[in-house]
Amino acid sequence: MTLNENKHSRAYGMGAGVIALLLFAYYIYTWRNAINFITAMDACSKAFCDFASFYYPMGKEIFHMRLPVQGFGYSPFIAILFSVIPPFGLNTSLILWGILQFASIILFLLLFTRLVPSGRLTQLLFIFLALSSFPLLHTLAWGQVGTFTVVAILGALFFHKRGHRLTAAVLLAFGLSFKFFPIIFLLPFILRRDIRFLLLAAAACSVFLIVIPATLLGIDDVIHFYAALLNSYRHFDWVTTNYNSQHFPHVLLRLIYSLGFDASEYLPLFRWIGYGVAVANAGLLYLIQRARLSHANLWSFHILFLTIPFILPTSWPVDLGYISFAQGLLTWHILEVKESDTFASRLPSLLMLLASIVVSNICFFNFLNDHILFGRLGFIFWSNLFLLAASYAQLLPIALPQIRPKLVTTCCRA
Repeated sequence: MTLNENKHSRAYGMGAGVIALLLFAYYIYTWRNAINFITAMDACSKAFCDFASFYYPMGKEIFHMRLPVQGFGYSPFIAILFSVIPPFGLNTSLILWGILQFASIILFLLLFTRLVPSGRLTQLLFIFLALSSFPLLHTLAWGQVGTFTVVAILGALFFHKRGHRLTAAVLLAFGLSFKFFPIIFLLPFILRRDIRFLLLAAAACSVFLIVIPATLLGIDDVIHFYAALLNSYRHFDWVTTNYNSQHFPHVLLRLIYSLGFDASEYLPLFRWIGYGVAVANAGLLYLIQRARLSHANLWSFHILFLTIPFILPTSWPVDLGYISFAQGLLTWHILEVKESDTFASRLPSLLMLLASIVVSNICFFNFLNDHILFGRLGFIFWSNLFLLAASYAQLLPIALPQIRPKLVTTCCRA
């Protein structure tokens, strides 16, 4: 490392530290202590509520009842993984879980610098966006696994980019062990016909989801565990009206209800519209891969993350923890890459990006000072939608011109 690079690295480290300290000071000023922070973020009033209520009990019971405890919705592999924590006792386990939470946030920050070739200013802006992101702070307050899942998926992309397919497959399977929606991140590799990676991912998923649980619990107990999970998923109707759900049909229902109308009979239609958006996103992903855009897999993962609230029936804020990463990625593309010819052509995307940043930021949340209103109006969903619209505005004009010559060549050969 040259002297100049060393100076830039130290300046970057100092800048990151200043941002973290200023935000921490703001949080101390706003909430005074951890309990006030937790109660302000949502209804639960104890530290790492989901961990204490579901993950810790599941770890204690997995080798006794061999079925998911009420409220536990992850694979038996994750239940087995949680079994290493209870021997430490609840208080020590809460400290260990906090360390893991902060470690996952640090990895999240590092993965941005490894995956997005942005300048230092954009990287510093991303640190601010991430550490003041409502989804990330909501995940921290609940002690949820959302950041683990995002880090596992982005880590898979990082290692695949460097040719370490096995490590990438293991990380993707690990993320899928928490919540099953990461299976959609196989789509770019299907389109690229990366058969080797797909086979490795299938093998890794089999090991995590079947082989390890069956070895430790027995195949019959694993089947019963998954059957109990499927049965619990069928009784998720309460999610429809829950203010935390950022699933597109649920946000739409709540907004219509706030206007004095009951649109519950149109819920199937709203779901099909959401699936339609997902299909359109898959089409954009196909164009990105077919045109072989620079950072095609990164953009593909970006689009798939933004598809989640259109297909995942829960879509809690913790499931949308990627939002700050998407904001940083688009900031880099709009302000640094400048694929568009003029600032005027980039302005609509920039405005949508700014709107996304504002409504997902903790400062806006504190301004409203009402976590129920914040969730009911679906601000995290709107933040995601603004990012999706900006992504279309940025990527379509680049992908389409590159794919047209290929289509013409294909037609001429035919």
